[in-house]
Amino acid sequence: MGEIIFVILLVCGMLGSGIVVGLMGGGWFLLGVFAIFFLCFGIMEYLSVKKTGKSISQSFWDFGRKHPKMKWVVIAALTIAWLSLMAHFGFHS
Repeated sequence: MGEIIFVILLVCGMLGSGIVVGLMGGGWFLLGVFAIFFLCFGIMEYLSVKKTGKSISQSFWDFGRKHPKMKWVVIAALTIAWLSLMAHFGFHS
């Protein structure tokens, strides 16, 4: 159930914001970026499960158990990247 909620929140947050920008401001390219992200992620998720029997998240959790410090380096890097994108959107208008 937690995975379903995660996917719903991720999809609604990214695609929903792209749709809002597209409808209200004509910025359909943002929706395109997020749609392509989900297409690529979906393909890679499918391939990961098909080849390894594990989702990308499950593989990352395995990585985190083997390399607990590096797990936090990756999480910190992703946090910095997303905060940077949000700051770019929020403060450069």
